[in-house]
Amino acid sequence: MNELTNCPYCSGDFVIKEVECQSCKTLIKSNFRVNRFHMFKPDELYFIEVFLKNEGNIKLMEKDLGISYPTVKSRLKNIIKTLGYKSGNSNSEERLKILNALSEGEINTKEALKNLGELG
Repeated sequence: MNELTNCPYCSGDFVIKEVECQSCKTLIKSNFRVNRFHMFKPDELYFIEVFLKNEGNIKLMEKDLGISYPTVKSRLKNIIKTLGYKSGNSNSEERLKILNALSEGEINTKEALKNLGELG
């Protein structure tokens, strides 16, 4: 799938003129605007939907998706990056890596606390 969202020459907006069903070959011609959410995979769109449903409450996200806090934060950061924004500071990214490592059992609590303390 082509991820091109703007004209590489002038940076103008693209307009899609036709879409075709891959199954039955139905062809629809019109002027369709490209939006920034077309670049997300179905599982990322579902994550965004759950995020909006829960009004950004990460605790509820954990419960609904059955994933840990660090995993929610990591997925959220990836979505933010995909949209072209920078997420928080670099310390929060390091903290997230440490918490992910702890969550996955790669380090123990003592090591995690030590590493988090070194970040300040």
